[in-house]
Amino acid sequence: MYTLARYSKYSIATIQVLYFLLYAAFASWSSYFYVFLENERHLTGVQIGSIAAVQQINNIIFLPLWGMISDRYGKRNVFLLLLGISVFTLYGFLVHGGFVYYLVFIVFFSALHNPIGSLIDSFALRKAKEPLLTTSYGKMRLWASVGWAVSSVVTCFVIKYTSISYIFPIASALLAISWVISFLYVNKKRETTTDVKPSYRALFVFLQTNKQLLWFFLFIMLYYIFNSPTLMFINLYYNEIGATNSDIGIAFAVQSVFELPFLFFGNTIIKKYGVKNVILFTMFVAAVRMVLYGFTSNPWIAITIGCLHGVTLGLFLVAAIEYTHRLVPIQFNSTGQTLFYTFLGVGTSVGNLLNGFLKDYMSLQHAMKVNASVVFVMVIVSYVFLQKKSKQIV
Repeated sequence: MYTLARYSKYSIATIQVLYFLLYAAFASWSSYFYVFLENERHLTGVQIGSIAAVQQINNIIFLPLWGMISDRYGKRNVFLLLLGISVFTLYGFLVHGGFVYYLVFIVFFSALHNPIGSLIDSFALRKAKEPLLTTSYGKMRLWASVGWAVSSVVTCFVIKYTSISYIFPIASALLAISWVISFLYVNKKRETTTDVKPSYRALFVFLQTNKQLLWFFLFIMLYYIFNSPTLMFINLYYNEIGATNSDIGIAFAVQSVFELPFLFFGNTIIKKYGVKNVILFTMFVAAVRMVLYGFTSNPWIAITIGCLHGVTLGLFLVAAIEYTHRLVPIQFNSTGQTLFYTFLGVGTSVGNLLNGFLKDYMSLQHAMKVNASVVFVMVIVSYVFLQKKSKQIV
């Protein structure tokens, strides 16, 4: 019979393994997806930007509802359902379709696949808040970065000697292993559920009664419109400056490795400097990063610049997700996390549309500089405003 401490370590290990496998799966297909669309399906920058935008905008419709469904009927049940479906739907990308096919298919796929990341976050956040534990959300989530790094390198070598189309079977196999582990080891008796029925009206009321949370989400959405070039569109930037698929794999691995210390020490940094300062600092570094990308055409220098990803994503996520968790009642944990990713996704989708347009008319290098200038302005304005409204983000 397990003691509480032994059981907690056991369940923490399960979450860490799932983070590793899930993000290895995400990396194996998403790191090369837009390159696949450009090189294998010969889509234009505007078409790829539209697909990327729909992929994120779709979150507005489905992601918050899946969060409420999870809080109502159990995170484990919904997690297993969506994970299982994703194992098979990934193969739909192998169909030799055109722009319209991929635009329609990404709506179906992302509606079922996108909530997986926020659900594993809710497992980790719930575990981190249990008494007598020395772990944190960041210490568990760092295994996602390890998984992303390992998968980026391994996948790039696989497709180097085979075909870029193999990214989808690799991801499917990793998700299948994740499903088996989740079915066997994710405990189904330790959840706090709510009686609130999932609906858009319930979501509206939830945000209406949490004004501080709403303003924070709107702030994140605006920021991610202009931070989007450092996310999934970064692979097209590398492609533009002459990087090979192997270079892109190494670039994503470097980014993931440099997330690790910031995920591990994220809570310590936040306690010392405060969430407000940490978030503004990560925004400033993101702007600097984009400026540096805009002035280099050397793939290896760009890969080195990617070391800043640890600050701009790893530390940012720890701070932003922790802040969200503080404002959300425990029974609405999944709802709060999925809403965070919804607003983040809306910003990313608008940014993808913007940068898809800029890619065709000025290049992503110049687009980096344009986005950086706006983020610099946001940091300055936010800092001045928050000095007067210190309770906006604390």
